[in-house]
Amino acid sequence: MTNVLSAVVLSSIFCSVFTARPEIVDDILPEVKKQGQTAYLNCSVINLQSPAQVQWIKLTTSSGDPKHISSNETVLIDEVVEGQRKYDLVKYGSNDSDIYQLIVRSLTETDAGNYTCQIYLPNQNSTEWPRDIVVVAPNITWRRGDGFPLPNGGFQQRGGTYDINQIQATDRGQFICIADNNVKPPASFTVQLGVRFAPYCTPVQDTVGQAQNLRFHAKLGVLGSRAEVIWYKENKATPEKEQIQDNDKYKLEQQDDQRLKADEKWYTLEIKNVQGNDYGDYYCTGKNELGENQAQFQLFETMECQGQNCPSVAGKAPSTYQVSMVTFMIGLIISFSINKCLQR
Repeated sequence: MTNVLSAVVLSSIFCSVFTARPEIVDDILPEVKKQGQTAYLNCSVINLQSPAQVQWIKLTTSSGDPKHISSNETVLIDEVVEGQRKYDLVKYGSNDSDIYQLIVRSLTETDAGNYTCQIYLPNQNSTEWPRDIVVVAPNITWRRGDGFPLPNGGFQQRGGTYDINQIQATDRGQFICIADNNVKPPASFTVQLGVRFAPYCTPVQDTVGQAQNLRFHAKLGVLGSRAEVIWYKENKATPEKEQIQDNDKYKLEQQDDQRLKADEKWYTLEIKNVQGNDYGDYYCTGKNELGENQAQFQLFETMECQGQNCPSVAGKAPSTYQVSMVTFMIGLIISFSINKCLQR
């Protein structure tokens, strides 16, 4: 009879304890602090009665296991940093409302992460415990310095680590990591990704025409990676490739451009005073320790000078004045004929 009575009494006590279910009533606001400062995380609770407990837990850790920091007002981790406790728990409030404040001192990068405040309820499934999660970490994004899409697609990637799979030569360049935690200005760090590869040569125009005249020049242009660049002309008689030197006949140049990557250049070959034996095939070859590549050009003969710097040649084309006069005369004749028809 005594055992039955005891069971009844305990059951009534348990029911009375959780008649008003404890709750976390306010969202936990994230703390944004600089390294070395102190963070304060507040968890507001109502209707808390024993045996329920308020627990602070750090979810993101290096080991992957959650770190239980406190239970009610008891700190479970005995860690001292610079002569002070790393963690403290302060409770304050009135009546049924209490604030359990977690204090984290001497902040470092490892303190960033997800923290949760939960109410432990015995004899209940943990998935039903009241809890609130706060993220104490900056928003980290990656983008390319040149504004082009990222190697894996898209223009922006979130996360502290950015992985590039099956890296290509076109992936090289600057990548910018931006961390923003609402403390202005955001922090950024630039990473220069270098990729070793055999050189490439891309012709700007693989066929170039020019008239045969001592005053006319022809220019061949190629975009390529920095390497040993050699120009050749194919000998029609042999046919062998003969190396071209910078001299009175040929002008070799290489230029940087802000629109290009750091390891790219424009390479140009200018053929001065184009003559009959200058027509044919030309090659731009780039070499380095990983291989070589080449671009092929063809210079062919045209009847008229090509390019912006061509001298005017009389009789080749009517002037603007001549074209205008012809148009005016045609308009006058048509107008006159119409008037004649109307008078008849």
